[in-house]
Amino acid sequence: MLWALPITAVALVGAVAAGLFARNVYGDVAQRAEPVPESSAAPTPEGDPPGTGRVALSEGARRHPDAETVQQLLQEHFDAINENKYYQWRNTVVRAKRINQPFEQWQQEYRTTEDGTVVIHRIVPGPEATMRVIMTFVSTQDPADAPKSMPAECLRWRVVYRIVPTSEGLRLGQGLPDSSLPRRCAEN
Repeated sequence: MLWALPITAVALVGAVAAGLFARNVYGDVAQRAEPVPESSAAPTPEGDPPGTGRVALSEGARRHPDAETVQQLLQEHFDAINENKYYQWRNTVVRAKRINQPFEQWQQEYRTTEDGTVVIHRIVPGPEATMRVIMTFVSTQDPADAPKSMPAECLRWRVVYRIVPTSEGLRLGQGLPDSSLPRRCAEN
């Protein structure tokens, strides 16, 4: 029983040392992260809503090692929505999402949607090698095709998307609970 105390103490000291080492190597994410703008103030569309279709990276997001790959994935995803190309969209999401959103449902939900002014603010690690992408964008749609809780022609979104590594590369995962916050474009 006497040997248990020294082993526990050694394990505790080792865990603390590993944590300090990791913090020094990777830095404190909270200190490096750029603030995500309030949904009433951003994103601001360039020109008429929804603005440009180009997916942009904030300076903080650009520093992530997977930033370009994530940006390309989201560009393909939003292009597919804007061009009404379901089969292109399918290539950007995980299998479960494809199963849960078959062609007819996807067509109904996105038939009038146009997304733009997409800004990736942060890319942070998630559980099991996933990533979380914190972003904002503007969507325009027929109010009948907008979320039932907020039927509007123009919405500003603050969202967290889950990015999942698959055998085919990175893909957008199933939605996270309470990960999307819409606000009418006219609201301040």
